[in-house]
Amino acid sequence: MAQVRLGLLTILGCAALCGCTPKQDPVTAPIQGDARGSAEEAPTLGAEPVAPEPMENPVAFWKDGEDQGQVDVAKADQEGRLLINLGEDWTPYILTESSSPDEPATPSEYRATYLALARGEFPKDRHGKRARKDQYLELYGILPTLTLLRTRFDEVRALECAEQLDLTPLIEFDGFLAYRKGRRPARQLRRYEILKPQMDALVQRAAVQNLDQVTRTHAADAEEWEKVEEYRALAPEIEAIAAAQARLKCEGFFNGRGQYTAGLFDWRTHEALAEFERRHRVYGWGFIGDDTLDVLRMTPQETEQEAVIRVLTERAMHAAKVIEDGSTSFKRDEEPRTYTTEDGETRQIPNLEAELRAHVIEAFGLQTPESTYAWLESLGEIPPEQLVAVEGIDLPPYYSDSMDLFVTIDRGDVWYEFPFNEDGKARSQPVSRRPRLTIWVKYNDQKIPLAKFGTTVGGWRGEFIDGAVMWKYKGSPVGKRVWSRISAAPIWVPPESTPPRVMLDKNRDGTYDIAYHTTGPSYASAYGLVAAYHRKYYRGADGQIKLGGDEGIRTHGSVDYMSIMRRHSHGCHRMHNHIAVRLMSFVLEHRPHTRYGQQPMIYRREFEFEDEMYVMEFDKGGYNFVLEEPLPVEVLPGRVRGQVKEPIEVALPTYDREAQAYVLPDGEWVTIDRFGNMMPRVKPFDFDAPLEAPELAPSTITVENEPSTDEPSDIPEASDPPLEAGMPTTAPAATSVTTAVLPTTPPPASP
Repeated sequence: MAQVRLGLLTILGCAALCGCTPKQDPVTAPIQGDARGSAEEAPTLGAEPVAPEPMENPVAFWKDGEDQGQVDVAKADQEGRLLINLGEDWTPYILTESSSPDEPATPSEYRATYLALARGEFPKDRHGKRARKDQYLELYGILPTLTLLRTRFDEVRALECAEQLDLTPLIEFDGFLAYRKGRRPARQLRRYEILKPQMDALVQRAAVQNLDQVTRTHAADAEEWEKVEEYRALAPEIEAIAAAQARLKCEGFFNGRGQYTAGLFDWRTHEALAEFERRHRVYGWGFIGDDTLDVLRMTPQETEQEAVIRVLTERAMHAAKVIEDGSTSFKRDEEPRTYTTEDGETRQIPNLEAELRAHVIEAFGLQTPESTYAWLESLGEIPPEQLVAVEGIDLPPYYSDSMDLFVTIDRGDVWYEFPFNEDGKARSQPVSRRPRLTIWVKYNDQKIPLAKFGTTVGGWRGEFIDGAVMWKYKGSPVGKRVWSRISAAPIWVPPESTPPRVMLDKNRDGTYDIAYHTTGPSYASAYGLVAAYHRKYYRGADGQIKLGGDEGIRTHGSVDYMSIMRRHSHGCHRMHNHIAVRLMSFVLEHRPHTRYGQQPMIYRREFEFEDEMYVMEFDKGGYNFVLEEPLPVEVLPGRVRGQVKEPIEVALPTYDREAQAYVLPDGEWVTIDRFGNMMPRVKPFDFDAPLEAPELAPSTITVENEPSTDEPSDIPEASDPPLEAGMPTTAPAATSVTTAVLPTTPPPASP
């Protein structure tokens, strides 16, 4: 009997220890040090407990906002986990120095600078000088670290004024507000200030809660009702401006800018708002409207919460090596865009960015500002590398280590006509179809668009010709090309036609320095953080791609973020820096390539400007990756509009405002029609000129078409064509930099 009781006690003891344990998810590794196993591995009575299999590289597994234990890095993928690096030394793939932990490092010159800027530091060099001016660099493709985000969160949480902010005027406002010159905005503000006490008195007299409840019958007469209607038109705008200003002041965006006028959209407000946009990665002009208004409606802590989610989602996109962002998930009629799997199943092209965002929020518990801050605090001091695991996403079946990718670039609406009339004013050249870059994959006899991004194409740009700035059509060549080389932190070498002033930065004391930010490496370089080089090609007798000429065309990042899809380039296809980084990293993660590292380059150029000599020189190019199989790229013709169907090849003079005429480099005056034809224009008689002064020949000026230089480029310049009708005319405080061509040297030991 005693033996029976002992047996029962043993069974009950095992039940207490093991029987109430919830059944473990089959893909979840057991917690290290826990003797519990699966039901199939449960030890028999009287047997010794089976120790869990030791992990080679254990990392924390996050779910439901909590650390759920550890998983093995080596088994994470097969168990459906996604590994995300939270470390302070994280960079996108293009700025890594090796492709795997066991591969020897190939040093990247710009990586240390990227990491310093990501930490919010301002190095004591040209990089720090430019970054101090821009302040917030996420908009330019440099993701802040989690430590920096936590510091910013700390600062916002400490703002007592944040609790007093009234965001209601911004929530209720649905219009558009911008800085305007002149006295009218000030007059409107003054009128509002006069009418407000009158309206308050009317509300009190009418015994209603607010002015919205006031009707015509409450007004004493028609004059008072006109004041009600006038006030109702003025109040939403002025009160939205005042609410935005109160928030900007609370968060310190007016610091160092002087005093602003409450309720008036003055220049100080414009600049403060532009800095606010840069902090929160809003692509805007420093105006109240659209995306900027959406962020202004959030509380300060909500914007910091969103920044954490945004950065973690971007890191997750790179960790999962995906690019689908929902831009191709639907057709124009909102019908789902689908593909067919090998087993005949029809699936919609996914929005993997949205899926990863949801996974990040769920895993780390980022549903509220409070929970987001608590999670950041739980991390403690974050090391250079800190891998964690979260639930992964299901990748579409077309994914593999080597994907059959290709790119198309739709030029959109293209105008070849000369864009100015005889008075130097912009001709109407409306554009409804903007240029787009699409990355595709071939799978199961289908061409599947994975993502679509805004970009630029060539147009009329300024060129330094014969000592004068001339208009030249710099087109984006149509046809099939390939990407064979991708360069991280690339270098732009100014062509000889580059005006000296473009290669210089002006200091506050009136002196000049070499504009190395324009040449790079820099997030603000003409090529941004990464560039892919377009090359002509042909197929040899063996069927292999043989590289041909370089036309100077690139697909690259750009610091001039508001120009994407809005203005022309010198032929290159510019993209937002973070999108270019995402795209090129995706290509390299899914196409076999050779990591060549820093490109050796010896460049020296002397030039003169305002009687001073300057020397530009550098000894390194970008950090190069060479694709083993070049990636096909096709530039589509787009839709040519207007009466001119082919590019005008001749250079045309700019309009001289002082002379009120188009003036050739030799001083001759001409008129120019939309076809690029130049006709002589007689100058007004100069009574101070000597009588023997030669007169202008009456014959028509005939200009032979010059052959193309075959070097379309993206060089910075002093003047651009006027913006289209309705485009903002002021820019954010950040310095806009246009892009430029790089006469390239071939990568070392091309495959």
